[in-house]
Amino acid sequence: MVKKPVRDRNRVLERNSRVFFENNIPQNWTLTIPSEDYGVDLIINVFEDQHPAYDFDVQLKASEKSVKGDFEKAKLKISTYNYLKSRLHVVMLVKYCEEEQEGYWILMSEIPTPNQNQKTFTINIPKNNKITEIDWETVKSYIKEIVDFKLCAGEKIKEKIKQRRG
Repeated sequence: MVKKPVRDRNRVLERNSRVFFENNIPQNWTLTIPSEDYGVDLIINVFEDQHPAYDFDVQLKASEKSVKGDFEKAKLKISTYNYLKSRLHVVMLVKYCEEEQEGYWILMSEIPTPNQNQKTFTINIPKNNKITEIDWETVKSYIKEIVDFKLCAGEKIKEKIKQRRG
């Protein structure tokens, strides 16, 4: 018998999590899959009316089953955490649980800084943060607030550089 590549369970879960997320964002938003994956699995393009307004990044995790309790667990490499935390975009971590057909989310800004001496750490995602129940308008408002803050900070930095140059 000729040996051929196998589509393993992780690839199926990964695809299912991506399809689940795409099916739960507003219809007029778009989703891009980066060609290189260093921790950003999806870039979500947020639209206001019919115009692109903001982007945010998504790190997807997936499992067949959810854990018991009030928090879903997601394991993340410290290096991935550091990379995502340093991004200028808002970053959302989503854990998809196939058996429940649900995803749980948390913003990177809400995740406590892990011990840098470890290789990985576990993130506790509140199970009341369900993708199927998320208020995308609140998410959009938060992203706008962060983008406006960073743009304002950028203008202040430009001004300081101008002053130094005389």
